[in-house]
Amino acid sequence: MPVHHDILDAIKVAIVVVDAQFAIQYMNNTAEDFCGGSLEHFRGEKIGSLFEGQEVTEESLQQCFDAYETYTLRQVQLMVSATNQKTTANIAVSPIPGQHLVFEIEPFDRVLLMNKEDQMRNAQLASRQLVRGMAHEIKNPLGSIRGAAQLLRKELATSEQIDYTDLIIGEVDRLKTLVDRLLGPNHTPCFEGVNVHEVLEKVLQIVSSDDRGKWDLVRDYDPSMPEVLGDFDQLTQAMLNIIQNANEAMQSETSPQLVIRTGIEHQFTIGRKRHAMVARIQIEDNGIGIPAEIQDQIFFPLVTGKSTGTGLGLAITHTIIGMHHGLIVCNSEPGFTNFAIYLPLAANVGRGSHTT
Repeated sequence: MPVHHDILDAIKVAIVVVDAQFAIQYMNNTAEDFCGGSLEHFRGEKIGSLFEGQEVTEESLQQCFDAYETYTLRQVQLMVSATNQKTTANIAVSPIPGQHLVFEIEPFDRVLLMNKEDQMRNAQLASRQLVRGMAHEIKNPLGSIRGAAQLLRKELATSEQIDYTDLIIGEVDRLKTLVDRLLGPNHTPCFEGVNVHEVLEKVLQIVSSDDRGKWDLVRDYDPSMPEVLGDFDQLTQAMLNIIQNANEAMQSETSPQLVIRTGIEHQFTIGRKRHAMVARIQIEDNGIGIPAEIQDQIFFPLVTGKSTGTGLGLAITHTIIGMHHGLIVCNSEPGFTNFAIYLPLAANVGRGSHTT
């Protein structure tokens, strides 16, 4: 591969080159991810086959050739044809020698995502510290109450009185379990190479054992995806929390469907570190959706849209993904909820990434 192709593949802006007939001649890795297909798939297709946007027309592109000037669009609403996903992007179209146009496409959503991620991380850190402090304060008197109830139980004469102390002990144990969940995972991850598909299949086996046949399952796995660096059990717990929530959200649907997609994202930034490649896991359901008023808070402890929920499952998932140096984001509306998880690949840790 020519050196300039290596350079173009290393940048996080999507680059697409078209000829004078607006037929695609080149795409870098970021463009392939953005457009949902490979260069070989799109080569020779018109640029309009990639995405739909009212501002990007052949007339406007022809003006770039005629005036030999850059055509710039800010925060354009696009519909990516291959994935049917709406996105917002900044686009610059520039003529280059040889009767070609080069498109520079920068997803505006990613810039917003990075800012939102920073804000959420800071808010969650403060919230988690507060909750952990409260949890430790609660655990101490719980231990004293349980010990006193056990001593009292030995002194009681009637079975009815013993039942009362057993009730106290049982409720204390239940509260202790809740507090332990508030504190999050009780050990740091044991990092090793993990096959994400094995994690997902284990979770599906756990969930389907109780609810077999209640939803239509669609697997869209990338069999070539390398292993991620992680803790198998903790990642299983993280995915289980999401899929269990999806299962509950679809209980009232007549045709419930769970879709799980995996793939590779090139030149992706998590926190302030840009990775050459990361694993992407998407879990989608067609359930009732997450209430709009809590969507920005669902990863905080004790926030839930369910009448019987504890508000800890997604908070624990967020903590686990954070401990794995990953990112989790959610988009939801009635009839559609998507959780996207991004995790560093085991083969890329320590190389191929840098701080942006």
